[in-house]
Amino acid sequence: MKWIGKLIDSITERGREIWQQENPAGSSSIRSIDRDCAELLTRKGDAVAMAIARHILARYRQLNEHGKLDFFTYLLNLRPDYQALSIQFKSLETDESPQVYQQVMQDLNIGRRTLFELLNVPGEGTRALIDMRADLLPLLKQDPRLRMVDNDLQSILQSWFNRGFLEFHSIDWNTPAAILEKLIQYEAVHEISDWSDLKRRLADDRDCFAFFHPSLPGEPLIFVQVAYVDDISDSISPFLDHQLPVSDPTTARAAIFYSISNCQAGLKGISFGNFLIKQVVQHIQGVHPNIRWFSTLSPMPGLANAVRSGVLDEAQLVFLAGNQAKDIRQLASDQKLSTLLVTEYQNLDNDQPHVRDWLEAVGLHYLSQVKKMDGPYDPVARFHLSNGASIFRINPFANARNYGLKSSAGLMVNYLYDLDRVEMNHEQFKQTGAIDILKTARKQGRRLKGAAA
Repeated sequence: MKWIGKLIDSITERGREIWQQENPAGSSSIRSIDRDCAELLTRKGDAVAMAIARHILARYRQLNEHGKLDFFTYLLNLRPDYQALSIQFKSLETDESPQVYQQVMQDLNIGRRTLFELLNVPGEGTRALIDMRADLLPLLKQDPRLRMVDNDLQSILQSWFNRGFLEFHSIDWNTPAAILEKLIQYEAVHEISDWSDLKRRLADDRDCFAFFHPSLPGEPLIFVQVAYVDDISDSISPFLDHQLPVSDPTTARAAIFYSISNCQAGLKGISFGNFLIKQVVQHIQGVHPNIRWFSTLSPMPGLANAVRSGVLDEAQLVFLAGNQAKDIRQLASDQKLSTLLVTEYQNLDNDQPHVRDWLEAVGLHYLSQVKKMDGPYDPVARFHLSNGASIFRINPFANARNYGLKSSAGLMVNYLYDLDRVEMNHEQFKQTGAIDILKTARKQGRRLKGAAA
C-alpha cells in the first residue's frame, strides 16, 4: 500500500506543477476557494484534478467558522439545472432508452455531488469530507437551507460506508495503543477515566468489538463493549468498577452490551450499529456457546428532555403513579412529579416500593408510548427496537452517577436480542411501529393502559 500512496503523491505533485505552469496564480491564496472548486469541476485530467482537490481541502482546513459558512453557502448554489432536468424527465415518459436515462442521471449529479466525489482524493479525501460534514451539521440550525448540502454529503458518505466496506475487529489489551487511545477519546456513554479503567474493560470477562473502514486506518467508526455475567444485569455500577475481580466467562449465561459509541461526528445518521450488534452476537455464539441471553443495559437519554418539553407531561406522570401520586409528590418541594424527575431526582428513595413501581411505569410508558414523528421519542429506543430487540425490563436506580440521574433519573432498560424473535420484531416495527414488550416488562407496567403490543 505504501508504494500506491507514493505513486499517487507523485502523480498529484506532477499535476500541481502542470497547474502552476498553466496559471501561475492558480494555486495562490489570491483566488477564492469557490473559483478553485469551479475549475475542479471542469478539469478532465486526473493529475491536475487531484492537485486542485488537495489544494481545496488544504484551504478549507484554514477557514474559520464564518469562512466555512460562506463555503457551504456556495455549495448550496452549486446545484443541478432543475429546469433542464424537468424537461429530461418528461422525455423519459416517451423515450426510456439507456442513453436518455444515463444523461438524466449524469445531469442529476452535476454540481456539489460531483464536487464531493472529486474531493475524495486518495489518502485524505474521505477523512476530510467526514470532518467537513462535522463542521456542517451545527450550521443547519443557523441556515436550514444547508440541509440540501447535507443531504448530498450524507448520501455520498452513506454509499462509501455501506456494510460491504466495513471491517469487523475484536479489540483487546494487545491492540495498538493508538487505537486504545481512540476508545478512551470516543467513549460516549460511560466515560473511561484512565488506562486502568480501560484495561479492566478489556479483561477476560469483557469484550470490545468495532467496525473500521479501509479509508480510515486506525480510526474506529463505532464500538460496543460487552460484559459476560451470570444473569441479565439491572445496574451499570459493576461494569464501571475497575477494581471488580475478573470472573470466568466460560460460566457466564448472559452477554450484556453496556456501551455503544459512534466515533465520527461527520457520519451521524449513517447507521452501523445494527450490523455491529448482529455480527457481535454471531461472534460470541461461536466463542462462548454457554451464553444464553444477549441483552443491553441502555440509558434513556431523552427522558428528561421529554419531561421538560411537556411531551411527557405532569398528567401522564400522575396517572402512572396511580394512588401513590400523593406520597411520591411529597418527595418534591413544589409537589410536581415532573420536577422530581428532572431536578430533584436525588430525593427519590430506592427503598420505597411505590417509587420503584412508579419509575418502572414511567420508563415503560416513555419508551413505548411517547413518540417523535412515527417512532419512539428516545433515540436509543429507536435504534434497538428498529433492530428487532424486545423491551425486557425497566431498571430504576440503575445508574446513580450524575449524568445518569440528570438525563433519566437513574433509569436504564434491558433490550433483549432474542434471536428467535429479532427478525419478526424488526419487520413488525418497520411495518406498523409495533414494539415487542416481554412479560417481565409488562408486569412492571401494570398501571400502564394501552401499551403497544
